[in-house]
Amino acid sequence: MSRTCVRALTAAAAALVLLASCKPFDRGSATDAGELVALRAEVERLRKENAELRVSPHALALEVDGAIRGGNEEKAVAAFKQLSDTFPIAAETTEMKKRLDAFLAQRRVQEEEDKRIAALGFKGLPVVASIGGPDLSLTVTSVDLVKRWIFDYWGEGWRFLDAEKDRRILVARVSLASKNKEPSLFGIAAYVADGDKLTQLGTMRYRFVRWSSYAAFLGTTADYRNEFSHSWRIPFTVGVSLSEQDIKRRPIYLVATTEGCHTRHFERFGQPPVLYVAGECKTLKPDLKLDDFKGGTLAVLRRIE
Repeated sequence: MSRTCVRALTAAAAALVLLASCKPFDRGSATDAGELVALRAEVERLRKENAELRVSPHALALEVDGAIRGGNEEKAVAAFKQLSDTFPIAAETTEMKKRLDAFLAQRRVQEEEDKRIAALGFKGLPVVASIGGPDLSLTVTSVDLVKRWIFDYWGEGWRFLDAEKDRRILVARVSLASKNKEPSLFGIAAYVADGDKLTQLGTMRYRFVRWSSYAAFLGTTADYRNEFSHSWRIPFTVGVSLSEQDIKRRPIYLVATTEGCHTRHFERFGQPPVLYVAGECKTLKPDLKLDDFKGGTLAVLRRIE
């Protein structure tokens, strides 16, 4: 704060007190009343000037930055206007202008995308081949509706699951990469459109694609290719049984979440001894709305027409 301004404010306040305490004081005197009003106005002006002096480019830039981070466009624009009006040539003003312009441009792009999706409904949702989180990513390589789901290959053998009559199995080949040594795997589910919502048909289970040998499948020898503690990437196959009646309601949406819902379990005498067991996936709700896809947690991996 300017020392000159502080001294002026102090002097004006002292004069105001002195004038108000003068005796005798003629309340009917127009001259004294006018001086008192003028001094009060000067004190108020100096107070406002001191308040303005307390505002720095750095402080205003922090307000703009906070509004941008909070996604508050109105507050960000208002804070930047105060910054640019008060400190037009400050370095902070130049930097915040770049930040604000980028923020507003991103907002306009998102608004246009939201309008496009709203106009097309669920068919407007982008279809992506991959979805990722901080420590885990998933890529889908193929999707098919089959009567027999084959998994756990070992040499010349394999396991399989046949669909019941009037049903087929929706099967997808996926590849998961992780930095974590024991990650929880992403949830995946099948949905169909039902008016303004997607209704879940079922959640998918994980199975290993292959084992290095029959002994590895039995668990008598280790297969480090199926262990995230040793491998960066592991192939899986996922499947869910659907009725022919539900399949006729196409398109079927294959929706994935970055929420970890499937955890690794070990069963000593299981074949194979290692498997992933499904837990609760809170984000894969029974019914999904368009707004559920805005947070980035959910993504459509395939739309099966």
